[in-house]
Amino acid sequence: MHKVNVNKVASSKYEIEVELEKEAWKAAQEKAFDKLAKEVKIDGFRPGKAPKDMLKKHVDQGRVFNEAINSVIDVAFRAALEESKLNPFVQPTVDITKVSEDELGLKFVIVTMPEVTLGEYKGLNIEQKPVEVTEEEIEAGLKKHLEESATLTLVERESKLGDTVVIDFEGFVDGVAFDGGKAENYSLELGSKTFIPGFEDQLVGHKAEEDVEVKVTFPTQYVESLAGKDATFKVKIHEVKEKTIPELTDEAVAELNIHGCKTVAELREHERGHVLSSKEGQAKQAVLNEVINKVLDNAKMDEIPAEAIAEEAKYVKENMSQRLAQQGITLEQYLQMTGKTQEQYDEEANKNAEQSLKYAAVMSAIRKAENIAVTDEDVEFELAKMAEMYKMELAKIKEILAPQMDQFRSDMLNRRMQDFLYENNVKK
Repeated sequence: MHKVNVNKVASSKYEIEVELEKEAWKAAQEKAFDKLAKEVKIDGFRPGKAPKDMLKKHVDQGRVFNEAINSVIDVAFRAALEESKLNPFVQPTVDITKVSEDELGLKFVIVTMPEVTLGEYKGLNIEQKPVEVTEEEIEAGLKKHLEESATLTLVERESKLGDTVVIDFEGFVDGVAFDGGKAENYSLELGSKTFIPGFEDQLVGHKAEEDVEVKVTFPTQYVESLAGKDATFKVKIHEVKEKTIPELTDEAVAELNIHGCKTVAELREHERGHVLSSKEGQAKQAVLNEVINKVLDNAKMDEIPAEAIAEEAKYVKENMSQRLAQQGITLEQYLQMTGKTQEQYDEEANKNAEQSLKYAAVMSAIRKAENIAVTDEDVEFELAKMAEMYKMELAKIKEILAPQMDQFRSDMLNRRMQDFLYENNVKK
């Protein structure tokens, strides 16, 4: 048996020392040595087949220790959890306390969920404001549908706002071209405000095949290398296209291919329902956020360990960096564009991390108090509904979602918790 010693060092922090059983540690080293020995080539012998005494001269003992330790960490960690009965709140850390051919000592630092004392979390009677759908909102929706089916037609006249121009362009600062400032056959809708302020306006009033010199000043909150600088773009206009939006008629509606909508009246009712559903969803989320904030404020809990906050903040920042990368933006560019310092960004991430962990701890306490859970049967039922919705076999749905099944179950549990809080705290 492995020797395990549990030491509580703070309210939610434990150090668990595990001393591996001598025979198990010896066996791990033997296995590690055999694996590394296969890489050793000695003249006259096949790789790994030389006498062991000879092989030992060519296999570094430090590498053997590292390989063996990596192979037994999971075993030692399971022993630590089994002995301590602890449930880690964040990823544990591990240190080597002693290592030799006869001994291996590991120390796991485990941070558990802080102790939570729930305050009021039911019967808060928060009022959800009713929503209304205005005629202006319906008209805006109808206009959007028509614009999505608009056609572009080549014209020979001068360009105007609302037209789409196909252009080549290259940007220069102090006469030198800069990275990311060049494109060919780029379609740009004039007035869309997708380019630097002033750029699109200077292309108004020009015809196809004209060369235009556009002068702009980059915003102060922009990529550092360009922020606040004057730039000149050499632009070649290839085409000018006029947007033609169809009139709102039954014929135009039918061509939109919106389910259940063949007439203007049907489309209007469809849009009314869409806007109402969207606004009701927003109102529900707003009142749910208010409920959650009050529930968190009403709860009391031990201080969240710094290790937990640091681990969660790291995740928050990695997630943010991934989202920025998908937009082609680096963190440094984001900080420049938002005017934040690295210190401000880190502080913001720490606050978000602490709030996220507090939410997790309080929700866990409510789940225990109310016996809220997601069973295997619940998951199976939800997967069956998805299979029916997408007209797929249940086995195929399970195969597709298998790598994300833990997240799928977690999302189900989170929705169930939010439904509970909403139903028990919003004034009927």
